[in-house]
Amino acid sequence: MASEPLPQEIILLLCEELAARRDFDTLFQCSLVSRRVARIALEKLYSIQELSLVSTGETYNRLKWSQLWRSIILSSTGNDTAYPYCVYVRHLSFGNLEECLYDIIRINAVTDSFSEGPMQQFLVKVPPLQRIEVKSTMVQCVDSITQYIEKFADESETAAALLHLEGVYFPHNLLPNWISRLRTLKSLRIRDGSVIGVEAARAISEFCPNFVDLTCFYYQSSSADEDLAAFFQALRPNSLQSFEVISQNSIGRQALAALQAHAMSLRSLILGSLPPKGMMALGSLSSCTALETLSIEPDPYDNVGDMLMEGKEDVLKEISAWISSCKSLRHLSFNFFLNPLSVVKDVLATPDIRLQSLSIVGFVDHSTDNDDATGDDDAAEATWTALGKQEDLKSLTLGLQNDSINAIGGLTINQNSSLANSILKLRKLTSLNLMQAYVELPVISQFSEALTDLAEFSFGGENVDDSIFGPLSTLWHLKQLSINAPSSFTYHGLLDFIQKLARPGQEGIKIDILYQHGHLAFDPDETTTLRNMMTQQLKGRIDITYTTYPGEVHEEDFDDFSD
Repeated sequence: MASEPLPQEIILLLCEELAARRDFDTLFQCSLVSRRVARIALEKLYSIQELSLVSTGETYNRLKWSQLWRSIILSSTGNDTAYPYCVYVRHLSFGNLEECLYDIIRINAVTDSFSEGPMQQFLVKVPPLQRIEVKSTMVQCVDSITQYIEKFADESETAAALLHLEGVYFPHNLLPNWISRLRTLKSLRIRDGSVIGVEAARAISEFCPNFVDLTCFYYQSSSADEDLAAFFQALRPNSLQSFEVISQNSIGRQALAALQAHAMSLRSLILGSLPPKGMMALGSLSSCTALETLSIEPDPYDNVGDMLMEGKEDVLKEISAWISSCKSLRHLSFNFFLNPLSVVKDVLATPDIRLQSLSIVGFVDHSTDNDDATGDDDAAEATWTALGKQEDLKSLTLGLQNDSINAIGGLTINQNSSLANSILKLRKLTSLNLMQAYVELPVISQFSEALTDLAEFSFGGENVDDSIFGPLSTLWHLKQLSINAPSSFTYHGLLDFIQKLARPGQEGIKIDILYQHGHLAFDPDETTTLRNMMTQQLKGRIDITYTTYPGEVHEEDFDDFSD
């Protein structure tokens, strides 16, 4: 009796599940079964192509990388590939294409394979060697892909899959036209924010009704503040949900004030390397109270903290009042914000705010700097006391601005201190990062025994030994352990600890021991045994870094014994 073919909807569900699992090999094998299955399998395969090991560089293969891009580009002609792969792609990274082009021109065999046949129409070459000119070639490719996506959508009356567009180089004059062709666009990620402007925003407003997210790596120009303000204002009001700037920028009061045109929609705001004028203007965001994620990092090359602390308490009060009014806030981060505690204490004490993650790193504790620091000391005490009320916290990162884990004046977590007692109340924590703090030995044991859901635990502090392995072994969900404190672990102590971790559910654990005393270095056989146990029994790894003493150098100090 002949078997019945699988219904189309079953094949679709199967391929969707394989895509969710990022099972590229099986999807490719499915594409070879029949033409009926191939179209579905290849559509799902290309929809996640940016996650493939070839695209991410985890499996470095120039030929496969170039062939992937070749198939996407040629599919935009409508004639040179079996299927229109470019309309299946959800995340189109022209930064990845640019990197690929720069890479393949170094090897003639790969260049020839990529360039042969119909690809010649896209290549811009420069004399006298007729080398590929990368940026001009990339522009040709982008123009063709965006044109075909628009044409496909018009002719088939179906939307293309493209949601996210990313690039290193976008010509200012061409970007609005490219955007106008991508009607399903939700997210734009660009390296140089200065290429966006009013025309790009108008194209988004007119043609991209689902657009919600803008990320810029940097945004520096003499008119950056005004230009970004104009961009925000030209978008449809209350449409932007996420804005992020990562590195150097010139954002100030105008841009931040213009964000209030999206006060009801804005959910995520990440401001990195914010210049002094931007820090001073944070109060301009007072209407943006729908935030769920907020991260603020001043420009590390500007002494913003001193400026804020010298007669600028009103600025801190404005910032505190604004953030405290964000009742939906779930994720809060302050990096290198020199005086964050006076702001954080009010936020943590606000009854309606239930944070899930909090990160305060790179600040300076002025309460230990002088004899007149009573106010700073009170702010710290109030902050750490209020921290215990945030019982929904799942992730907590704390650390001062110190290069040494034993620096005087660093963040010390003592037994029975208000900070230690508050952390012990956070029973939902799955991640506790105290790498830049000095945690006393009894406190490490207390945290291990009380915070039973911890999957990630990192700490610095005083000299630790095998005695901490007992409490740490009670953490049944532990996946990452980083010990940033001087350690005197023994081979048998580590061996016993690893054996206790060899239980169901703890596979894949990673252990980093960063300051094992050099005179206690393990011999090669012991190291091999520890490494093999982690690999074979736990499918994990262990890295050990050794300290040296004056006049003492060990060959082992140059090994981390990682997999």
